[in-house]
Amino acid sequence: MTRPLKAWLVLTVPVLAGGMVAVKTMYAPCSSCHMVPVDSSGGSDSPTANLTLVSVAKPTLPPVQEKQPGDKLAAQLVKSLVDPLGNFGDDKDYLYQKPDPSLIQDEPLEMEPPRGLPALFEGVNIPVSNPLTKGRVELGRQLYFDPRLSKNGTVSCATCHNPETGWTDNQTLSIGIDGQVGNRNAPTVLNTVYGTTQFWDGRVATLEAQCQGPPQNPIEMGDQSYREIVERLRGIPGYVEQFKKVFGTNVTLDGIAKAIASFERVTALSGDSRYDRYQDGDLDALTESEKRGMVLFGLSLRPDDETEFSRPVERQKAKCTLCHVGANFTDNAFHNLGVGYDTESGTFSDLGRWLALPIGEKNEDAIGAFKTPTLRDITRTAPYMHDGSEPTLEAVMDLYNKGGIPNPYLDRDMKPLNLTKEEIADVIAFMKALDGAIIKVEVPQLPPGPDGKAPDARRALMTPTKGQEAAE
Repeated sequence: MTRPLKAWLVLTVPVLAGGMVAVKTMYAPCSSCHMVPVDSSGGSDSPTANLTLVSVAKPTLPPVQEKQPGDKLAAQLVKSLVDPLGNFGDDKDYLYQKPDPSLIQDEPLEMEPPRGLPALFEGVNIPVSNPLTKGRVELGRQLYFDPRLSKNGTVSCATCHNPETGWTDNQTLSIGIDGQVGNRNAPTVLNTVYGTTQFWDGRVATLEAQCQGPPQNPIEMGDQSYREIVERLRGIPGYVEQFKKVFGTNVTLDGIAKAIASFERVTALSGDSRYDRYQDGDLDALTESEKRGMVLFGLSLRPDDETEFSRPVERQKAKCTLCHVGANFTDNAFHNLGVGYDTESGTFSDLGRWLALPIGEKNEDAIGAFKTPTLRDITRTAPYMHDGSEPTLEAVMDLYNKGGIPNPYLDRDMKPLNLTKEEIADVIAFMKALDGAIIKVEVPQLPPGPDGKAPDARRALMTPTKGQEAAE
């Protein structure tokens, strides 16, 4: 049987009163939805025998004046439970539209990732809400390279995440619209389909959410609203037609995000490396130095590999597999290496993951911590670390070998490794063997705008400068 628990849910709703923001408090009995199971026998073997029910009386509060100016807002917030887009008013048409299936002319896309990478499954690394289709990937390719997503028509997604340069920009810190310098190094898009979070600080979970950030970032693609971006694209007949065929809607932010994410999901992949070929049975795919580096890294040789090393090798001496694990060589977690810590002032230039955690989840272990990057295609994605402070793999290994930069929040696994120069060279040799077969991405011809002209997508691959004119 169940027994109602006499407790009250306290719901505070922001309201406007006299030009000020206040809160309106409403009450609902928790028991209207949540019933506490109670064994009627009351026996000692009952799983709820020791459960104590606590009755909480409804608090007595001063009466609230009815029909305050804020009641309209309160009603709107309640309505949002039924109509989540209702609060966006006129903008909701730009965010999302209900698809018209009769307009859609698209077909599913099936693809097999390169050797060494996990398969792509709907509901696992492909959202159920964004199934792979040929049209979505092609539309996403065009949007990814189109500088018209930026405010002045000079910056595209590919500006900072260029497929020809490891899906990054090889800059210490990314350079955005009008030559503005950001505060972080551009992370590679490679294999982000397998990530559980995006960005260095993991502030969003999906590729669909990630690609909505840069277009509205004042430093990256310009100080503009999503409505401005959507209206700009709605003025391009080629995009309007493609959105109808792919999504059954006009151009929307929802469709833009899904298309770009679909393109990244199936195109920005790195696999089929010499390491993968070795794991598939080609024992000659790796040199002796690379095999020594693999063992120092923390991995084992194949059981049928009878290579005899010319010098002793201590397995996992470099301790790389404490973080760089799995097919994508990352634990998708966040670690403090001391990068960006000023030992004199005792401060970090960037608090990293801690900033991204919501109130209620703040954890000091997250201070100065950043996401473990993939090691796939590592030679093509320099410089390294969230601030681009390490220019080479040799510099990275020196940082790890000394145990990082001491600070109060240093990851507990960061300790001096005591690797010799020869051992460091072997580990680097192995990491270089993780470079995959390059996937050629053709820069698209973009649809012309209302003036009949289309921008040159290749011009947007150049480093942005102050006063730069739109790509044409």
